[in-house]
Amino acid sequence: MNQARMKQKDNETNQLPSFDPAKLFDLRERSKIPNGHSIYIQAGDTSDFDGYLIAAAGEVLQLRTKQLDFVIAVPERRVWLDKNETDLTKHDQVHSEEVLATGGAILRHLCPRACLVRGPLNQRNVIPWKMMFNEPERYGPLLKGFKTVDVRWTALKTLAERILSPQVSSVILDMNGSVGYLDSLVKILQHDGEQVLGHKLRASGRPVVVMAGVQAEVAPQTLPLPGRDPRSTSNAIYHPDGVRVLLRLAKKYSVPLLFVTNNICNQLLKFQDAGEVLEQLLGLREGEGDLLRRISDTWFGMPHLKGKCVPFDWVAFAAMLLYDRAPTTMRVVQQELWVGRNDPSVLVLRDTSNQQQNDVVTKNLEGTELYGVVSSVSYVDHAEMLALAKYAVATHSKTTSVSK
Repeated sequence: MNQARMKQKDNETNQLPSFDPAKLFDLRERSKIPNGHSIYIQAGDTSDFDGYLIAAAGEVLQLRTKQLDFVIAVPERRVWLDKNETDLTKHDQVHSEEVLATGGAILRHLCPRACLVRGPLNQRNVIPWKMMFNEPERYGPLLKGFKTVDVRWTALKTLAERILSPQVSSVILDMNGSVGYLDSLVKILQHDGEQVLGHKLRASGRPVVVMAGVQAEVAPQTLPLPGRDPRSTSNAIYHPDGVRVLLRLAKKYSVPLLFVTNNICNQLLKFQDAGEVLEQLLGLREGEGDLLRRISDTWFGMPHLKGKCVPFDWVAFAAMLLYDRAPTTMRVVQQELWVGRNDPSVLVLRDTSNQQQNDVVTKNLEGTELYGVVSSVSYVDHAEMLALAKYAVATHSKTTSVSK
């Protein structure tokens, strides 16, 4: 990195945020969440580092926000140990339990108060087995020296009962991971229960933040893989039925959607390596941070991420905290959402102010239909995103005992 770029980074890192992060972690501050208990259901991701960072931040949310239940819905993803296998639909249940046990233990260390819900098996996988991240192999050793914890998985039926409780007045969702649980949850709730969920989503006054989608005007930049539609992004691709349910609920119950696309994340928050993430995003020095730092070093230390360490889901989480509460820190535009007719994981956002048709737009909209107009993040203040992460990490370190 040249000196000018280093100086710019230093200035951005040291810039003071315009809003107090502590107040933003109280979700009732400057918001319309009604009195009574509120449930925030995070779509969990137990492979990427940013999933664990959001989990730790969720623990802080629960600490700062009165009457908030923080829930992480963790999907069971398809796994297979033979790296040479070409059939990506295969699934090894024994290894899958090991993956869930590793991710669940880390989440329980980071979020002792959270409700960890075990979701269903993801419908599909598009990543070749030779490229698949192995949590027990990579993250398992990070738990050495820590006390064994009881993950205490909660069943979806129990979550459904909690949502229906008269004590719960509002529900908040995100799509920072697979939302496969949502399809199963709605089936458990049935028609009347779905109406309760829909009304409570609307009552929260918060949008469903969707970390997915590509811009119609730009050629997709997703990782090219056999059998993958390049317009399908990670959080949507694994469980299309869950995405279909989310879109249906949002439209039926007038719940606003706030999209954060891959394109925007790449523009707004990118680091060179694990060292930059440690210092600039987490506010830690070498040797500090314990479990969260170890996960960051492991994930962002992978050679293929050199120069492109993007904590995608943190941009989405920061947008959730800032939206309609600190309006000068972010910009939102209205865009058309086009959804794949046969595959709802294809989510394409088109600029409403520029309806010019060209080859890129035509190709991106092929096989889709117009869902409607949604909000889409175009900018989030860099200093604010860093400040929110540093506050979450520092507060988590002071208030949460990770047992050794």
